[in-house]
Amino acid sequence: MGLSTLMPVSSIALAACSLLLVLYVRSVARWTARARGRPLPPGPRGLPFVGNVLDLRKGRPWVAFDQLRDRYGPILYFEAFRQPIVVLGSPDTTLEFLDRRSANTSDRKQTPSISLTGHEWALGFLPYGPAWRRQRRILWQHFHPGAVEKYRPVQLSAVHTFLANVAKDPDRLDDHIQYTFTYAILKIAYGIDVKDENDELLAFIDAGLAGTRELVVAAGFLVDFLPFLRHMPSFFPGCGFQNQFAKWRDDNKLLRDMPFKRFKDAANHKEEPKCILAEVLATADDDSKDSPYDDLEEVANDVMSSIFEGAHTEIAFAAGSDTTASVLKTFCLAMSLYPDVQKKAHAELDDVVGHDRLPDFTDRESLPYLNAIIKESLRWMNVTPLGLAHCTTEDDEFGEYFIPAGSIVMANIWACMHDPEIYEDPDIFRPERFIRDGKPDPNVRDPYDFVFGFGRRICPGRYFGDAALFINVAAMLHVFDITPPIDDNGKEIKIEPQMSDCVVSRPEDSRCSIKPRGLWAEKLIHSADRESEL
Repeated sequence: MGLSTLMPVSSIALAACSLLLVLYVRSVARWTARARGRPLPPGPRGLPFVGNVLDLRKGRPWVAFDQLRDRYGPILYFEAFRQPIVVLGSPDTTLEFLDRRSANTSDRKQTPSISLTGHEWALGFLPYGPAWRRQRRILWQHFHPGAVEKYRPVQLSAVHTFLANVAKDPDRLDDHIQYTFTYAILKIAYGIDVKDENDELLAFIDAGLAGTRELVVAAGFLVDFLPFLRHMPSFFPGCGFQNQFAKWRDDNKLLRDMPFKRFKDAANHKEEPKCILAEVLATADDDSKDSPYDDLEEVANDVMSSIFEGAHTEIAFAAGSDTTASVLKTFCLAMSLYPDVQKKAHAELDDVVGHDRLPDFTDRESLPYLNAIIKESLRWMNVTPLGLAHCTTEDDEFGEYFIPAGSIVMANIWACMHDPEIYEDPDIFRPERFIRDGKPDPNVRDPYDFVFGFGRRICPGRYFGDAALFINVAAMLHVFDITPPIDDNGKEIKIEPQMSDCVVSRPEDSRCSIKPRGLWAEKLIHSADRESEL
């Protein structure tokens, strides 16, 4: 090869290197102008190209993040394939950034996994904008404090059936718990009466929610950082997610379609029930003036997303059945492990309610210790330990640090609720921490400030979910003794409290033994069950 041939090649290489150098210098200059000399928050050093993906994919990441806080402080910074990720690890930083700066922290990162699993319609995953505001307005109209009181008869009826089911077959406690909350939601939202736990609709709903429990926004799936993988077949390396995503997508469609089909069938037989969906459809023409719907089914899907999926992913404890059921399972586990707590609650209920009736919503203010048990259940094993990640829309400064636009921001709610400087012995279930002189202590950090979400993304169904949890906890404690499970040899099974590793967490093992507290309790359960059937 002659010298004349080599020279053009060298010139091309030199030009390419020069171009890369110019692009790099321009990129650095732009970054410097944006950051204005402010550093990024501290965090562990990542690997080339992939960044901190391995750090983010550790099991129960909320624990790992809390351990890193001791080294780096309450504001952690990670990158995953150049995606900025900020983790807030203390109560003060969380409330300051997500509550007080919600104008810039209310967005959601739109990842391929959201659309591939059929969640793009869900309120919890919608980006901040007109569609989100429309869905939230629909939900708030039916779940604001003044509206939720009209749902109390349905909630009481569900509780009465729940108590009877538990008394008849206590070994299926988890099924009974899931049924009671889902029954109330279906009745209120669609006017559907689910007669028993074998109704196929319950299976559709549980399957539809299963995908959301596993859907992780930050470093959950490789396709979220390498979007081209969404177009690859399942047998392509790294694309095994395609088969699972397809199942979740199909289950999601059934979750949306089946309740609406039941509603339409009733309406076609001139039996249209009184429910939220009927009210929404009646006002659809008015709503369409500002935000037109393509058809009535789209309205129904918005309602479904708000109530079942969107609400339950709005960071803990919403109008949906899944999160509230998870909290009740935590409560049952705690009662079986802490008999002294249960004994005090029994004494309070006996004094306030007596043995002639079941608890009612009007008893709540007279039951401070029971309310403390609910707070402690929310604190002890958070149903959404990392919440649902927010996303910044503009460059921001937080403390001395630069937070780039488009950063995923996660609140380590578990760390906030297990901070030993706020809650002494945080791993111990101790409702007394919220009580002072027999009354709620206003000086103790309230878990309600965290479990419902933050800023403009705070859960709009929180009042309904709170009421549902109260009446179920009060009724269960009033008529049942909850003790550790027993094996076939009559020996007590030791349960280690452990949270499941997913977005909507729950105790991995919440087995317990349940029996009525006495003949009076059996009579109350039977009487209430008969009334609910009328």
